[in-house]
Amino acid sequence: MPHVPVVVVGAGHCGLAMSRCLAERSIDHVVLERGEVANSWRTERWDSLRLLTPNWLTRLPGFGYAGPDPDGYMTAA
Repeated sequence: MPHVPVVVVGAGHCGLAMSRCLAERSIDHVVLERGEVANSWRTERWDSLRLLTPNWLTRLPGFGYAGPDPDGYMTAA
């Protein structure tokens, strides 16, 4: 059985962000997800879904909001 030092449970926003941080540090890891990556927030939510934080607060690894509406709220798409 292979040994993996880190297991990330869930491939949503947080799980993928953590995976990127681990990869940047060359830490072997595996991400477990019950469906496809980001499946639940892409396919199991309603069309009017918005993030609960303003756009200017969106700072995932390698991505910061640079759009025209920093005080708005991103849609699921």
